[in-house]
Amino acid sequence: MRTFAGATYRWLITIFVVCIVIQFFFAASGAFGEKVGVALEDQSSWDAHRTFGLVLVAVGILLLVVCLAWWSERIWLLATFLLALLTFIQPILSGFGDDSRWVGAFHGANAGLILLLSGWLAYRAWKRDLQRA
Repeated sequence: MRTFAGATYRWLITIFVVCIVIQFFFAASGAFGEKVGVALEDQSSWDAHRTFGLVLVAVGILLLVVCLAWWSERIWLLATFLLALLTFIQPILSGFGDDSRWVGAFHGANAGLILLLSGWLAYRAWKRDLQRA
């Protein structure tokens, strides 16, 4: 079970990193597709970014569950918990951004942290697998 969970984690974290890059693309397409005079929450150009973001929250929580099943070293569990937490608060930061652009700026900074942390976890997962081969 632990070997299967480890392989699942490795592939899932890699897919998660690719999805984060796609999410940045959706954010850029949403920003450049805005219509003048329409409120931000009514902009349809952001729909893909909003919807895919909620999917990523679910995948972040799924990664934590898989990591718990894998139960490897403590660093994996702590880093994956932090990743799930950062992913979970991402829509909350976005909501605060409607009221204050300065608070909303943390939405983008948090996205950068999510990309860095998930990329580091994916790198470590594949490096660990290659060392065991």
